[in-house]
Amino acid sequence: MRAIGVFALVLSISSPALAGPANSVIGGKKLEQDMVHSGGTGYPSTFYEWWNKGKKKLDWGLSGELVYGDWGAAGIGGRQNIFGVRVRTRLVRVGLGINGILRWNLATKKRPKVTNDIAIVFRPGILIGGNTASTFTFGVKGELGVPVSIDVHERVSVVTGGFIPFNYFINTDISNTAWIPLLIRMGVEIKANENVAPWFYFDLGPGISKFSGATGADASFAWRVGAGTAFWGVLGKNKNKSDSAEPMSSESME
Repeated sequence: MRAIGVFALVLSISSPALAGPANSVIGGKKLEQDMVHSGGTGYPSTFYEWWNKGKKKLDWGLSGELVYGDWGAAGIGGRQNIFGVRVRTRLVRVGLGINGILRWNLATKKRPKVTNDIAIVFRPGILIGGNTASTFTFGVKGELGVPVSIDVHERVSVVTGGFIPFNYFINTDISNTAWIPLLIRMGVEIKANENVAPWFYFDLGPGISKFSGATGADASFAWRVGAGTAFWGVLGKNKNKSDSAEPMSSESME
């Protein structure tokens, strides 16, 4: 967190105009385009998101993901006795997840050297997969987050905030499990051009897992990481929207 603060301070001092990427997909800034696409990979999944600009301060979307780790965040703290030895369980080796996205921009504060956006995000989802070739796993998720975007440069936004993905897994040969990480985000979004914005995030924090029938809960570090790109204005109704909206010059009228 201190590194993010120093980075934001240095860039804000050197930057007179702070706009940042127009459409945030990992932070708290409201969408400017009607439709935004985002694809990324990392751990525990590779995913695609389809974002839409809603009414007033609401944005909404859908996402699909190929999951190959602890869904929600890596580092589930569960343990199981196998031949008398306590070993770490892995509830999802491969699976397919579908999530909804709802984001409400709570506030935007513009200052001479920096612009802040804060929002609240809710991501409900379901997962179907397994942890071995013959074992079925079903998961449900309700993730709540408070992302914060800080425009520190005309092309750069630093992203932070807190996220709580609540996960519940039902497995055919392992005890049903609840997994609740408490994550802090360190991320960045970069304006590559008028239609493309690469992004990166790293979430880290404690996590608590509870197996059904267990007398207590296990705690461990939880984390997830992702990198990808958001793009807009190149497909469908947004294609060439900015160019077509420009008024005709006086020379072209003659």
